[in-house]
Amino acid sequence: MSADTIDDFADRFIDLGLRFQNYDSSAYLFLGDKALVTEAKADDVSLPDLLVSLERLHEEMNVYQTDDAVLSKRFKDLRGRVLAMQVRGKILSGEIPRDFETEAKLTFDVTVPHYSEEHFVELAQRLDALIPGDDPLPQRVERFRDEFVIPPSKLKDVLSVAIEECRRRTKSYLNLPQDEHAELVLVTGMHWVGFTVYEGNSFSKILLNQEVPVHIERALELGCHEGYPGHHAHASMLQEEVINKRGWKEYELIQLIGPMAVMNEGAASYAVDLAFTRSERLAFERQYLLPLAGLEKTDLERYYHYIDIIDELNYARTEVARKYLYGGMSFDDAVQWLIDFGLETRGTATQRMRFIDAQRAYVVTYNYGKTLVKRYVEQEAGEDLDARWEVFERVILTPMSPSELESALGI
Repeated sequence: MSADTIDDFADRFIDLGLRFQNYDSSAYLFLGDKALVTEAKADDVSLPDLLVSLERLHEEMNVYQTDDAVLSKRFKDLRGRVLAMQVRGKILSGEIPRDFETEAKLTFDVTVPHYSEEHFVELAQRLDALIPGDDPLPQRVERFRDEFVIPPSKLKDVLSVAIEECRRRTKSYLNLPQDEHAELVLVTGMHWVGFTVYEGNSFSKILLNQEVPVHIERALELGCHEGYPGHHAHASMLQEEVINKRGWKEYELIQLIGPMAVMNEGAASYAVDLAFTRSERLAFERQYLLPLAGLEKTDLERYYHYIDIIDELNYARTEVARKYLYGGMSFDDAVQWLIDFGLETRGTATQRMRFIDAQRAYVVTYNYGKTLVKRYVEQEAGEDLDARWEVFERVILTPMSPSELESALGI
């Protein structure tokens, strides 16, 4: 198999993928010839016919083998993305995988850990000791959390300062394209908090849903996740290095399905931990973000103990997705389950469930994706910060797959 062969498969993947998006409302990114998008949108090929073509492409790819390590990796990764599109197409057609684990494996190339309700009860007990009071714990958590909400009128100013600091730190370690830049835009009516729209040529719009309460720690999280060294920086470097320099055409199309989604979200979710130590985050928030938000009298130390526990509660979203999508749990019961076991507010829990309704098993890309990237980077680099940034860059620009990280971690 030659590079011409993989490029031919990449062209067919892009052609089918762009037509597939006529049936999948999920966001996607295309960095190739925009005329292909116009052509695809005008095509009335049916979803069943697309699925036949995808199956044919996947079968043809199974025949080819090569001793070239780079071509072999590209081939394997592209085959996984074709399979993910097949599975997503079948789901859209009403053909659901037999269980959540199968959907996650076929769509995202991961073996998702399972956590019992007892695990979340134990975490809730830790929160109960941290946030005293006589009211039910979810109410106490919500009241405590409300003390750290950034006022909507100050949201753009706070996020702008956070994004710029994330950018400053990232540029100290990663060679970003010279003309890269990102614009923060406040929006409404979305089922997510933040979303990056990469426009190409190292420019992104970072969209922030101002209808959802944004708490103070989320400023740096969103700045790093959506901006630097997360989605914007990642997409900018990927376009320059992988698409433009190496000519790997298959990366011109990036969908919210497939193994790559796990790496994209996992790297972005780990980004703030890479860019800031705990003490650096606290110091920056105290000196700049809290005063800017008008929240200077808050108990930040205790709040960060709360954040540590909440980070572990993140897997409640995976468990509720499993119960809702495959266990017969109703939407309203799933919202309540997130309140009881994930200690979410009702508004946030409802927003989480709307996201699961739209994107199904995609929730694993955030929590399990972060777990994989964090463990791999820190296993490979140890405590050396320079080495961590080097490994992180290798993860996003190889690009590596979830199963590669699982294998390296012995999972």
